[in-house]
Amino acid sequence: MRPEHWLFTIPLRLRSLFRWAQADQELDDELRDHLERKTAEYVAQGMTQEEAHRRARLDLAVSSRPKRDAATRAG
Repeated sequence: MRPEHWLFTIPLRLRSLFRWAQADQELDDELRDHLERKTAEYVAQGMTQEEAHRRARLDLAVSSRPKRDAATRAG
């Protein structure tokens, strides 16, 4: 890997080891923001709020599944 990659990755990995609660909260916030934006996008396309929220949750589940599967395999 390139040295620039390591310079970016190592601090993130150390933070996730020692400050996992904060990293977990930041991830939750990011996912919530993504869900809200996607829901608003679908509402703007004419879906009801409920259908837009359901569709956004489905989109998020599909897009995060490979990452979740890899994390499960890594243990």
